[in-house]
Amino acid sequence: MARQDILHLLTALPGEYVSGEKISQQLNVTRASVWKQIKLLKEEGFEIEAHTNKGYCIIKTPLSLNEWVIKQMLSTFSLGHSIILQDELPSTNIKAKELAREGGSHGEVILARRQRAGRGRMQRGWESPEGGLWMSVILRPKLSLADASKVTLAASVAIVDALAELYQLQVGIKWPNDLIYNGHKLAGILGEVVGEWNSVQTLILGMGINANFPREKLSMATKPTTLRDILGYEVDLNKLTATILRHLENQVADLEKNLFEELCFNWTARAVGLGSEVKVLRGEQIFHGIFHGISPDGELLLSTEQGMERFSAGEVQLRSKSGQYF
Repeated sequence: MARQDILHLLTALPGEYVSGEKISQQLNVTRASVWKQIKLLKEEGFEIEAHTNKGYCIIKTPLSLNEWVIKQMLSTFSLGHSIILQDELPSTNIKAKELAREGGSHGEVILARRQRAGRGRMQRGWESPEGGLWMSVILRPKLSLADASKVTLAASVAIVDALAELYQLQVGIKWPNDLIYNGHKLAGILGEVVGEWNSVQTLILGMGINANFPREKLSMATKPTTLRDILGYEVDLNKLTATILRHLENQVADLEKNLFEELCFNWTARAVGLGSEVKVLRGEQIFHGIFHGISPDGELLLSTEQGMERFSAGEVQLRSKSGQYF
């Protein structure tokens, strides 16, 4: 008997009690077995009320990651219908790449409650304590290599729109892959191609969101923030996962339809520092100029004394009101 079978019975009649006898009869197990599984569900974070004469009633699903809960909340066609959830991984992107090489399907999602060796761009470490949303998605989109690089831009818009929908937060995008709230880093994205694009056409999209923990758990050097610090409460990571996947699926579908102008417009509308002075670091070179958005190829546009410069790689630093860059 799987615990999911009990959950299906309890959620079939929301708010109503289901007797232990009915559950045991339908699943052909003892009532003692039912009680044991209910106990395990409670340990997973499900709030289940037990009444001697009535049976069991599910009151609340857990806020922490739970595969069954995510799947009940999904409204996607392909993303998230196969989910791997681990308590701990070195990195969800590393696991996703292993699965992709073994034939992992488009839309497969890898989640970890914590990462030992999470990574950001340029091989930098990404702190991933328990309570965050650490997720990678295997994507096999119908895109050219040039257009595949735009998937990270699409993911930025998807996450920003999910946060706005769920929590009414106005989060900004800092080129190329950071999400910023009031000058503090809330999330990051890492896209990695697996194999030769012309033959494999597989992209691993990693997303990390600081969620249900205090920012003091992270290095203050990165000027982080978390959803818990911003909102004052812990969020439902399952609903957040399902909502991001829905927005991401829509954004990738638009890219496959060559609707990049619309993505470019949506990304620019959410960009941090547009029209402001920024500093772009590319290797040991430093470029100063005014940030003018992104080109049709997803490159950063910087107005400098030498004219309009384009950057397909690098790191942007924004100038704050105090004159400091972050």
